[in-house]
Amino acid sequence: MDLRTRSVVDAVEEALRHRILTGAEPAGATVTEVGVAARFAVGRPTAKAAVDRLVGDGLLVRDGRRGSVVPVVGPEDITDLYDARLLLERHAHVRLARAATVPLDATLANTALRQASEVGDALRVVAADVEFHRVLVAVDGSPRLRRMHSGLLAEAHVCMARVQAKQLIGAGAIADEHEAILDRLAAGDPDGAAAATERHLLRARDELLASMFPTEKATP
Repeated sequence: MDLRTRSVVDAVEEALRHRILTGAEPAGATVTEVGVAARFAVGRPTAKAAVDRLVGDGLLVRDGRRGSVVPVVGPEDITDLYDARLLLERHAHVRLARAATVPLDATLANTALRQASEVGDALRVVAADVEFHRVLVAVDGSPRLRRMHSGLLAEAHVCMARVQAKQLIGAGAIADEHEAILDRLAAGDPDGAAAATERHLLRARDELLASMFPTEKATP
């Protein structure tokens, strides 16, 4: 990978992010500053800065004994994660629907998702999906809500990317369900927005569970 065209920290961070999201660094793998420095032939301060960013994004978790670790999630984690997302996102979407507000950036993110799906770019599909959901909560204006949601999205991002990296699963359906949410927001329909959000997130939960843990059953 050419590290010369951007800042070295940015390039190392991007390379590590790609390895984590695609599963090249599997769940439970240890990522150390020494190892990162050796892999990319950079200094320890550069490696530390890149790792710190990924810890901040929730893609790595600090382990005082070993360094940083790629999070391990089980089926109970996925169910809990999507339950928490549903509480926050349904609340934000209902508030937007009451004001009949459709954020432009959410529409643009969904367009980017469709474009990425057409060219088979799995990681761009996931990035656009994450951005769509981020925007709809961020415009609510509550910094606390935004911080809570950001942590949940970081966890979801890893799971979603690993599933999509193997095979694009329902990318068109994802975009269609996003469109249904936006339609309810534009119509000023809080109940419809809540229902569309619930359908979308529960389907996403069930797809993740089926892909990552095929023998597990989702909790209704």
